Amino acid sequence: MNAHELLERYAVGERNFDTVDLSGTYLRGADLRGIDLKKAILYEADLSGAYLVGAELNGVVLREANLNGARLSGAHLVGADLSKASLVGADLSGTTLWRATLRRTNLSGANLNRASLNEANLSEAVLTSVDLRDARLAGANLTGANLSEATLAKADLSKAKLVLASLCGADLERANLTEANLSDSDLSWVNLDGANLRQANLSRVNLGEAELTGTNLYQANLTAAKLIVTILRGANLERAELISANLSGADLSWANLDYANLSGANLHRAILADVRLNYTILRGANLSEAKLNPEMHVLNSLDFSWATMPDGAVHS
Repeated sequence: MNAHELLERYAVGERNFDTVDLSGTYLRGADLRGIDLKKAILYEADLSGAYLVGAELNGVVLREANLNGARLSGAHLVGADLSKASLVGADLSGTTLWRATLRRTNLSGANLNRASLNEANLSEAVLTSVDLRDARLAGANLTGANLSEATLAKADLSKAKLVLASLCGADLERANLTEANLSDSDLSWVNLDGANLRQANLSRVNLGEAELTGTNLYQANLTAAKLIVTILRGANLERAELISANLSGADLSWANLDYANLSGANLHRAILADVRLNYTILRGANLSEAKLNPEMHVLNSLDFSWATMPDGAVHS
């Protein structure tokens, strides 16, 4: 089927075009609202600026297709293949993309507000400045994805894979990242205020100058993480692993570090005012010039073995 035949049949009221092959067709700006293209093949098709609101696109193949500026709000794309497609500035608000493949897809500036992307493959996708507020990405694969300056406030990223992802400057306020894997990712200047990172893997991440006020990091793995000048006021770091983490200049005022392991951590000039340190391990940590409550160094529940204290003395 060619584009002309499709548009003619659509114009007279036909809507069911499932399984058709429209590879390479030119449908720029076409009004195809409510169309049924389930399992259709639109490889390298040009649908830029097309109107596909509420379309049935489950299982559709849109590999390397041009959907820049297309309007797909409310469309169903369960299991769709959009790998290497371009959806720059597209409206995908409220779409259903469960288990869809968007590997190396360009979604820069797209609107994915309230979209359902559970278990979708977004590895190496470009998601810069994307609106993913209230989106559902539970179990999604975002390995190597670029989410710089993206808005993910209140998004569900529980058990998502974000290894080596770039989230520089992203807004993740109150997002759910429970058990997510963010190892080796760039989270510098990110906003994670009030986010839930319970049992998340944050090993070797860069959280420099990030905002984590009131963030839940219970049992999180922050081994060798960079938290330089990071704001962690009132954060819950109970039982967190912070071995060899760099927290120089970090603000941990009112944070909960009960049972946390900070062996070998760098806390040079860190602010530790009114923190909870019950049974915290600070063995070999650097606390030089740190702002520490005066009575903390005599607490029996603390392990300061071989730690460098605020005055420069090594605790024995």
